[in-house]
Amino acid sequence: MRITARAPGKLVVLGEYAVLYGAPALVLAVDRRCRASVAARPGRVGRLETRSPKPHRSEAALGAATGVALVDLVRGAIGFETQGWDAVVDSSPFFVGGRKLGLGSSAAALCAFAGAWAAWSAAPRPELDVLIDLHRRFQGGAGSGLDIAASLHGGAIEFRVAPHNSNPVSSVQLPNSVGFAGIFAGRSASTPDLLARYHTWRAERPTQAAEQQRVMEGIAEAGSAAVRRGESEELLRAVDLYGRELDALGRAIGADIVTAEHRALGATAARFGVTYKVSGAGGGDLGVALSADADALDAFRHAAAEQGYAVVDLGLDRQGLVVEEQTE
Repeated sequence: MRITARAPGKLVVLGEYAVLYGAPALVLAVDRRCRASVAARPGRVGRLETRSPKPHRSEAALGAATGVALVDLVRGAIGFETQGWDAVVDSSPFFVGGRKLGLGSSAAALCAFAGAWAAWSAAPRPELDVLIDLHRRFQGGAGSGLDIAASLHGGAIEFRVAPHNSNPVSSVQLPNSVGFAGIFAGRSASTPDLLARYHTWRAERPTQAAEQQRVMEGIAEAGSAAVRRGESEELLRAVDLYGRELDALGRAIGADIVTAEHRALGATAARFGVTYKVSGAGGGDLGVALSADADALDAFRHAAAEQGYAVVDLGLDRQGLVVEEQTE
């Protein structure tokens, strides 16, 4: 019997950075999925294959480290094995040409492997707070947890970080007329590095940071309210304003949150009346385009592709983490 799990990636529409200090984030789970599987094997050795995107194989004695930090964190948290095992973690759909797209590959991999490992171990499925803690440890303490929440729950969600918040995830729905597309701007980025610069800036410039937080939180709140009311124009306006504030934040902290490539894509999107912003921590990887006009969004996709950018075919994943048993 093999346990197989899959977990989707994420696309951030609103709330980057400001979510860390109480603002809502609007996040879409998307249908690029990490797949993980675990099965018993004879002997007292665990065998692991990771594909991210190139295959890598390792072996470890029972209870010993495999050298793959994400896998070993999960094993330690859920419980080490008592029999030999064979596992595969495949996050290759989150890469293009060997470069990471910025769709939350590590969060999806952690959710998928944790789901498979827990089921195989007959342990309870780990809850959101446990998975967020593990992912932060994997990233050196960084991250809000919004990517974990999207991978676990699926669909469109509003996510908040708040002390003693027992329910940080609310399911929402984009206004029916609003479509979206992902565009890879050409450079893989390091979220932990960008977050480290952000936190350093907040410590050094607390007054400026508080004002920036106030502005970004207000826009995120307005966008979230527009989603709850089904108001497409107000949502798109909030996304546009938030993208501008991310650019301002990047200049403030001395980092290219919005790179030259993203600015060029934004200018192209504006020609078609499409709203565009970076998605996630920024730094050169993923952007999100949104429009209530399907033809305009399609025209932008074609224009971006003609300019040499990778248009990422994305749809909404409504399921989140799925764990299944398969007979071999």
